[in-house]
Amino acid sequence: MNTVLKRFAAFGLVLTAFLVTGCLIISGTFVIVKDFSFTSATGFYHEHIDLTSESEWNDHKDAIDAIDMVGFEFTFINSGAEVTFYVYIDEGDAPTYTNYVDVNANATKILDGLTLPASTTTTLTYAESFAYLTNVTALKKLVKSGTFHAYGVSTGGTSNYTIENGKVIVTFTAHGS
Repeated sequence: MNTVLKRFAAFGLVLTAFLVTGCLIISGTFVIVKDFSFTSATGFYHEHIDLTSESEWNDHKDAIDAIDMVGFEFTFINSGAEVTFYVYIDEGDAPTYTNYVDVNANATKILDGLTLPASTTTTLTYAESFAYLTNVTALKKLVKSGTFHAYGVSTGGTSNYTIENGKVIVTFTAHGS
């Protein structure tokens, strides 16, 4: 019995030493939800996404081990013809493109082929967005930088649509000491 108590006491002292010296490594998973909305009359939009303004990012930016998942949520209100919607991204310090030709030539497509039926409201949930994601490695790399440009474009006709309740949802793992 005396041996058990000595071992328990020794374990407690070692654990206390780790805590006091900061040698105990703790990691966690964190989520950032970045909101945005826009209106497009030409099938083209731009949004600069800045995760560095979020407290979760600032608290852990130097200890990020991995961007685990990136997804999107949108509610599309399409008051025109059926269109197909795409999202492209580029580095946060890259020039801002003002047209589809430049975006297509220089940015990376990360959301591909979402059909927006004519004169309807369509909601894309976070879970549903994974079915449309492409170039996920490039997406995670740009998200890890903290800022990036996002471009939404549509093809298939001239359409007036609005995106409400747009969200970029980022899950990342970080370590601490």
